[in-house]
Amino acid sequence: MQSQQMLAPEYVCAPSTRCKKLDRILARLAQDFQPFNQLSSERLAEVFNVVRLIELRPGELFQIAGGKDSDYLFLIEGQIDLTRNGVTRSLSAADEAGRRPVMLDTAPIATTLMARVACIVCHVERQVFDDLISWDAVVQDHAGKGDHVRERMELVRNSLVFRRLPWESVEAAFERMRPVSVKAGQTVIQQGEPGDAFYIITSGRAEVWQCTMLDDEPRMIAELAEGDAFGCEALISGKTRSETVRMLEDGTLLTLGKDDFDWLISKQMIKSINPKVAHTMMETGYRFIDVRYPEEFEYNHIPGAALIPLFELRRRMHELDPSQRYILYCQSGSRSSVAALRLSQAGYDVQTLEGGIREWPYETQSLEMV
Repeated sequence: MQSQQMLAPEYVCAPSTRCKKLDRILARLAQDFQPFNQLSSERLAEVFNVVRLIELRPGELFQIAGGKDSDYLFLIEGQIDLTRNGVTRSLSAADEAGRRPVMLDTAPIATTLMARVACIVCHVERQVFDDLISWDAVVQDHAGKGDHVRERMELVRNSLVFRRLPWESVEAAFERMRPVSVKAGQTVIQQGEPGDAFYIITSGRAEVWQCTMLDDEPRMIAELAEGDAFGCEALISGKTRSETVRMLEDGTLLTLGKDDFDWLISKQMIKSINPKVAHTMMETGYRFIDVRYPEEFEYNHIPGAALIPLFELRRRMHELDPSQRYILYCQSGSRSSVAALRLSQAGYDVQTLEGGIREWPYETQSLEMV
């Protein structure tokens, strides 16, 4: 019988209020287990975001396999019998051997655990943990430059734009960013002007204004605060700024030039696929989103596609299912790249259609045909 009892997400809370059980587990990891005992306090505080904790009652069985890499398994408390490839060995958290990481075979090869007493087991995805260790080393290399540098590095890393990028890209971007002081009421970027930089707010608040072809006057569409980023759309599309960003209060920004942005961020975050592959992916559950204007959609669109014009994406993003995978398209691929970056920043799994609908070799529909 296979059973699993996960520590509920509500137990993972701020260090000052974390429950005693998780405090005990974290203390054991930091004291007795490599490479946890090599991490800084900041990185230790992130451990529960990247590990999987499994509780087993005496006699329970649990099967587990590694991901793409050989993941780690740590026995935090208790005793288990571990069986793989027909060979069984016993491990105890009280012994030194039991505190060494167990390397899991990659799927579909599974390892069977049987709890001899009540146990807590920690499963760590190897690539994610290696990235955590690497980032810790990067931050420590900059430790001598002062707390303000370390805080800015963490802010850049935690910005939505950078969360899906490898740590080396985050470090390279930080090295190229420059701090800029701004005043309340100052316009940082202006709709209609060419884009030459990308920005992250390190202190202060700003508001986003936009005037579309359907508006008589600009309207405020969002408010930005510390850690929020802006200015990427024009850099990706090669067109003028689509929004105006104005500071609500004095603050500071980190800015990254267009060439560095293209090299470090844009190409890595936007995945495009050719039409033939996209057509096949429709059959595996991907959904199309058309980000053009309604008039373009009425003229022709890919059957089954949903319409969310680019200028409405910020306020309609909540309509999308975070567990669904999407293929975005426009007329040529330019607008869909902007939409893909916005959705990727928000954690959605998206790709773009190469060449847009003009390169789509299959049937399209108009609203008159529907």
